[in-house]
Amino acid sequence: MQCWHSGDTAHVMGSTNALGHLDSTDVCRTEALMLRFESCPCCCISPQVCKYIDMPLQHINNLTLLAMNRPPQAHTKALLQKLRDRIPGLVLRTTFITGFPGETDSAHHELVEFARTFRFERAGAFAYSEEDGTPAADLPEQVSPRIRQRRRDELVQVQQSISEEFANSLVGQEIDVLVDGVNEDGWLFGRTQYDAPDVDPIVFLSDPPTNDASIMPLEVGEIRRCKVTSASLFDLEAHPVD
Repeated sequence: MQCWHSGDTAHVMGSTNALGHLDSTDVCRTEALMLRFESCPCCCISPQVCKYIDMPLQHINNLTLLAMNRPPQAHTKALLQKLRDRIPGLVLRTTFITGFPGETDSAHHELVEFARTFRFERAGAFAYSEEDGTPAADLPEQVSPRIRQRRRDELVQVQQSISEEFANSLVGQEIDVLVDGVNEDGWLFGRTQYDAPDVDPIVFLSDPPTNDASIMPLEVGEIRRCKVTSASLFDLEAHPVD
């Protein structure tokens, strides 16, 4: 079960806890403005909730956040720290926008440093693009497309290194994998509780290294305990262990 939600997360988590038969719920998306501190204990204690939250922050510089009509930096940092402190093993995904109108070199460097130090396990970055009829399109101090893209590329480079390190940290561990299907090359693939479909890395699945008759063949739709044997950039390779 996946939950894309921007309202009362605590209420959603409480409802999920009552559905004891569910294998897991993924809180795929929640807004920093809406996620309340009281939601955190619900995430901690519920075995049905994946330790994965997608929180699109967009930026961290206060003036840029103000122009975006988003919560201030202090709120965001306090919330992120509380989540990390209360939920061991939590994986956080976010998205950032570079080159928003009025973004200065200093604001961009603040964003890059924030991404480098906080170390989101998953993150995407997009260069700002004007959309007719939106308030941002009429703001002064529009950043040139070339600078928007250059800043985006710098941020992506920083994040790629962080995400690659996270993938490598899983090598040798046993994790639960949802078997999603077979790709065009005939490989079974799946995803962990840390992976949203279509946007996050995948796990390539193979047979166990020994012909252990007690290990049943993998089937699409099931959740299996697997051992991660290697990482290729962000994707993992694993085989079932039970």
